[in-house]
Amino acid sequence: MDFSKETAKEIDKLYKGRKHVDLTIGILKDGQKEILHLDPERKPSQDELVYPAGSICKLFTASLAAKYISEGKLDLQAPVSAYIPGLPERYYPSLEKLATHTSGYTTQPYSLLTTIPFFVKMNREGGLFHTNPFRGYPDEEGMLKIIRETKLEDKPYKFVYSNIGMSILGYIAGRVSGEGFWDSMNRYIREDLGLKNTFLGNVGLVGFDRKDRPCSCWKWEKEDIIAPAGALNATVSDLLDFAQINLDGSLPYLAMCHEVHGPCEKNAQSGLAWRLEKDIPVSWHTGAAGAFNAFIGLNRKTKTAVAAAVNYGLVNAEQIGFSILRNDLCDADSTSDDIL
Repeated sequence: MDFSKETAKEIDKLYKGRKHVDLTIGILKDGQKEILHLDPERKPSQDELVYPAGSICKLFTASLAAKYISEGKLDLQAPVSAYIPGLPERYYPSLEKLATHTSGYTTQPYSLLTTIPFFVKMNREGGLFHTNPFRGYPDEEGMLKIIRETKLEDKPYKFVYSNIGMSILGYIAGRVSGEGFWDSMNRYIREDLGLKNTFLGNVGLVGFDRKDRPCSCWKWEKEDIIAPAGALNATVSDLLDFAQINLDGSLPYLAMCHEVHGPCEKNAQSGLAWRLEKDIPVSWHTGAAGAFNAFIGLNRKTKTAVAAAVNYGLVNAEQIGFSILRNDLCDADSTSDDIL
């Protein structure tokens, strides 16, 4: 796999000063996948690692919701209260606002009182790279309390990346399925998407922190409310297969995920979970989970895609992914007006 000088520079930056890098890069072009795994000595290998994919899980949560929307089980414009009974009578954001991070809910589900015991637990277990801050918190009642006590107004809210908002969407999808989010998502991945190495759960891969100290993967439980926002594990090959399904129209309802549904930050707009670049027809997302980082991006016009994952925390697989999209899979005629 040959890279442009710009991409090679980004890979050099990733390896500089780090002793244990396992980097996997995948490219989809002309319907064909090419996977490259580089070991700590930057030697290619045939390893097919299952990485914690972090917030890339949000794309799968939105995809499952899109399926239920297409089947008439969910309404994108319906409020949260339409699917969660017993809430006080007042305004609640729509499912669309949950999926675009414009609901008005905060970034994280923590308050000051719940943050203190979490940090005590985190320090005891070795730090954030080892400790999943969302394992066991909030529970279902805690989530319902957040919904009941967060009084929002019927007005436009700015883009605020919200794990709790996306998790409420996943919770609702799980209620509609009748089997809960965890089981319905794993079934969807297996039966609808046909992915064999992607799942909600836990893996034993070793990651590393800024001081090259080994870190275990974040642990998740089936009951974790924040699972829809980050409990996904996947191979880079499966992420490319997911990109292909989003590009080839084999599941037509996924097209709605790549339409503009709201504002975003910087030079992007919001699809359903996907971020949509304004200057090029690229949909993308990153995923960070403790000592791991991942990226997926696809060009809706050229039908190309890239996925990357690495076993280090606080590094940016996004830089490698975007370099490949812009410099190795570029199309001079590609414009932001193209849409699926």
